[in-house]
Amino acid sequence: MAPPSHIVFIHGLSNKPPVEDLRRIWLEALAESVDDDKGFDLGAVGVQDSFVYWADLFYDKPLSATGYESRSDELAHSVSGEMVLTSDEWTKAMQAKFCIEGNGVFEDAPIDENTTAYEAIPLPPFVKKQVMNHFLKEAHDYLFDVNGIRDTIRKRVVDCLRQIQDGSRIVIVGHSQGSFIAYDVLTGVEDCPMVDGLLTLGSPLGVDEVQERLVWTRENGFPKKVKTDWVNVYDPFDVVARLDPKLANDFKLSGREVVIDVKEKNWGKWRHSATKYLKGPLLRNHLRQLAGRA
Repeated sequence: MAPPSHIVFIHGLSNKPPVEDLRRIWLEALAESVDDDKGFDLGAVGVQDSFVYWADLFYDKPLSATGYESRSDELAHSVSGEMVLTSDEWTKAMQAKFCIEGNGVFEDAPIDENTTAYEAIPLPPFVKKQVMNHFLKEAHDYLFDVNGIRDTIRKRVVDCLRQIQDGSRIVIVGHSQGSFIAYDVLTGVEDCPMVDGLLTLGSPLGVDEVQERLVWTRENGFPKKVKTDWVNVYDPFDVVARLDPKLANDFKLSGREVVIDVKEKNWGKWRHSATKYLKGPLLRNHLRQLAGRA
């Protein structure tokens, strides 16, 4: 019998469906058969899971699960409403880096054979801007612990880890902002339990302004609480990760590059989708290995 294994998922930016719906959506995406990959069905191989949910700290009402992150890529409803951004130097620097105009960060992804007619339609600029405004607001409030948000989310992660069965192989999977939440807890919370592996996807951890708000050094940035591997999966057209998607050169272990950067190919115009990442064959293979189910 395989030893016990437990995956902790941490979601990313913008509003989400209720936690049980979001968990179901992610697990179904991970288990879905795609081409030659039969999927990674956690329950079928005896892997337990937990979900750290924090969207409720920013949004009064969760989204409907119907059509969420479907192949039609309907994003506008998840970032509806204006986000009031702080006018501090950190926010201004991030706005300059993630600006729609001028630096190509928002250049549309190319079309391929997996792209449906709907997904081939370029994302409207106002939707792109709303997405990034939500990211900047949520990232800022976490990294600067506005109204105690950082401490609250840290506690949720640590409490989740402490509830896992003793002797389990533990893997944290963080998408988008969830990736730097995971990193922050592993490096900034002294009594955080050890974990066996870390998987980040669509991560903004390569951005200087994010790094400077974490317990981090370039030469020794690999979390000491991670026993084995850190796998970082990115799509080069993911607008959140795109500025610096590879992390091996920024999070070294005693000066050595040890983070495993994996280029995954999503599809459509919106490449930041968690469910698209979870359907990727390379991500699944690495997650199987991290979870001890390869």
